[in-house]
Amino acid sequence: MDWFRLYAEFSTDPKVQMMSEAMQRRLVMLFCLQCGNGIETFHETERETSIAFAMRVSAEEIAATKAEFLRRGFINDDWTLRNWSSRQYASDSSTERVRRHREAKKQGHESDGNEVKRFSNGLEQIQNRTDTEQKEQKLSARHDARAKPVDESPVVIGIPLNDSSEYPITERQVSEFAELYPAVDVRQEFRSMRAWSLSNPTKRKTRGGLLKFANAWLSKAQNEAPQASQRGSPPRGPTSKTGEAVMKLQGVINGNQLDRNRDRQGLTGPVVLELGPSAGA
Repeated sequence: MDWFRLYAEFSTDPKVQMMSEAMQRRLVMLFCLQCGNGIETFHETERETSIAFAMRVSAEEIAATKAEFLRRGFINDDWTLRNWSSRQYASDSSTERVRRHREAKKQGHESDGNEVKRFSNGLEQIQNRTDTEQKEQKLSARHDARAKPVDESPVVIGIPLNDSSEYPITERQVSEFAELYPAVDVRQEFRSMRAWSLSNPTKRKTRGGLLKFANAWLSKAQNEAPQASQRGSPPRGPTSKTGEAVMKLQGVINGNQLDRNRDRQGLTGPVVLELGPSAGA
């Protein structure tokens, strides 16, 4: 049975977690197709249609999926996965080892004592090869770890961890998160994370889980941030009921002014409304 390596960073990688669950599922489906017969086996003119059929999505959905995966750097333009061979190993497949073992076992049953001895030697050689492959894998993994670029940008802030140490947040990480969450003041949110960790020492995160915690925090802040159209909209004016109440109040004020003018002038005829003191008063 074919299988492939799915690394734990899948759950914390911002490029993956910023996508919808449907897009994340399609990415895993693409891994499965590559692990099976290989995406390269699909004819180039029918490759996208074949992938859409395997994912059970429409032509419009597969086009949107391809655009999303290209933008995030998961695939090449021909749908082949980027960096696939550097994350998977040929020795992960046990098919060849099992075949050699069965052949050696068959020969052992059909031969005499010398053949049995040779069979045992064959098994030992297989085990030695397996051990060698495992050592090569470990060396390759160490090489990959050393080959990763070191973030030498200045540390902006430290987030307290559950082991009393601090996780350094660098200038480069702040810039990357700011690009992923454009509606959020990323620096201020990291300051808020530090304050939260200082106030809740029993709930502090581990070093391995800090980035997942930060990603969830910033995602929530992004969702709660006001939209651009709301930020730029003018304040709403008074409702029609408010305007009606203002007009009624103005009418009462005008009525009181009329009564005072009638008393001051001693008139019972037409009313003279004084808007203010005359020039000669």
